[in-house]
Amino acid sequence: MTEQKKFKSQAGVTLIELMIGLVVGLIVLSGIGYAYIVTFKSSRDIIYSARLNQELAAVTSIIVGDIRRAGHWRQGASDTTPYDEIGEDIIRVSSTCLLYSYDANEDGSNVIGSDELRGVKLDGGAIWLKASGGNMTACNVGTWEAVTDLNFMTVTGVSFADSSLCKEDGITAACPASMAAASGAVASVREIDIQISAQVNNDSDWQATVQESVRIRNDFFAE
Repeated sequence: MTEQKKFKSQAGVTLIELMIGLVVGLIVLSGIGYAYIVTFKSSRDIIYSARLNQELAAVTSIIVGDIRRAGHWRQGASDTTPYDEIGEDIIRVSSTCLLYSYDANEDGSNVIGSDELRGVKLDGGAIWLKASGGNMTACNVGTWEAVTDLNFMTVTGVSFADSSLCKEDGITAACPASMAAASGAVASVREIDIQISAQVNNDSDWQATVQESVRIRNDFFAE
């Protein structure tokens, strides 16, 4: 008696089923990819925002702290300072450049040394501080050092505005163009308004602006 073997047919995957599977797989992968991109962009935006604000806050703090010292001079044995003869301790050369000086080495000398000439300016998309040298009239001389990171951000604007008020013979008014030209006794309460704007190099949509008012600690008096 001959035994007949029965083989069970195996069902395969049709082309339509394979295409449907591929489409479903692509949809899932697209969703994962989109979620990754959104998460990455969100993380990058948070980093950009935090760093830009941190950089601006740091540079503003440095600038404000240095400008605030304008006119500071430790009294020496002669009890005089370079500003006794109506000397200029801070000059707004332009809206983007401010020059000033103070007794950096605390020697009390009545002569302003080269290393005591300071300044802050906008140049080439960066903020620069003058470490020494130059004079009190030009912003293109002396030794300057960049205090902002050009690899990360570009400073798009800097503004220095003088909002000082003066009392001349007891009458409060805008300060005269030159203290030397004042007709009477002048007491000046100096204040500089600063505005700095910057943007991230890799994404110009990320921009920030900070504003700060600097009250010069050393009032000026001339008669």
